[in-house]
Amino acid sequence: MKKISCALSLAALLSGCFGPPYPRGGIDTLYPQPPRPQLKQVQAGGRSLQVSVMAGTAGATPLFFVHGSPGDWKAWAHYLDDPALAGYGNRYAFDRPGYGGSGAGDMIPDLQAQADVLAAAIKTLEPGQRVIVVGHSLGGPLISWLTLAHADQVCGGVMIAGSVAPDLEAPRWYNHFASSTIGSWITPSEMLWSNVEITSLQGELRKLDVAWPRLQRPLVAIQGDKDELVDPRTADHLQQLAPSNWLRVIRVPDQGHFVLWERPDIVEGAIRSLGCGPG
Repeated sequence: MKKISCALSLAALLSGCFGPPYPRGGIDTLYPQPPRPQLKQVQAGGRSLQVSVMAGTAGATPLFFVHGSPGDWKAWAHYLDDPALAGYGNRYAFDRPGYGGSGAGDMIPDLQAQADVLAAAIKTLEPGQRVIVVGHSLGGPLISWLTLAHADQVCGGVMIAGSVAPDLEAPRWYNHFASSTIGSWITPSEMLWSNVEITSLQGELRKLDVAWPRLQRPLVAIQGDKDELVDPRTADHLQQLAPSNWLRVIRVPDQGHFVLWERPDIVEGAIRSLGCGPG
């Protein structure tokens, strides 16, 4: 009984580590007044992805938002109707493959392969347009692959607390716990799906390390100096590998992993700084 109690406590801690403070609920709850986004399914790379779409200014640069692990499109609910981003094109927030309405539990641990699926979706949704990609946490390496491997589709990117330094992304105690027999029994399904990505993350990021010198699109990396989930030294790692003429790092004092919800002004400013301005 004592072992079960301890395990339950560990599961609660695990849930706390992955309990970001963004709003939940349906479209009408999140957006009491219009305009409201529409939920759509897009077929891309052999997958069906759910995406929330908010109409923007015709002909202006579209924005694509990619959540972390776990999560869903609601992580970006504020940004879809953010007046500070008025004048940009359509705004899109995905449920990443394996989450929400995008094949829950059917994960793609290969980050470049997952980015290829997102790139195919972007091409379907905004054919012929160069877009801005914005990613948080594990969404960071995904938008990095988009800027590197699909540069023809990308105008620029913003990475917030991106998990991109392999030596700083070793699986932690709660990842090992979730992989254990007891852990897999009591850990919520979404956390188990996330664990599939996290346990393979180091190897995936080593592949990304090799690609960084090829960066040829503006990328802004935002990193809180009190982040307990993504080591603040990640920004140093990125600066050692990515070309300095394409990379800008913003270090945010006294901010943790949830800077995108606590300091949206910094994210908005980074998007506007890319030079891929609104129409």
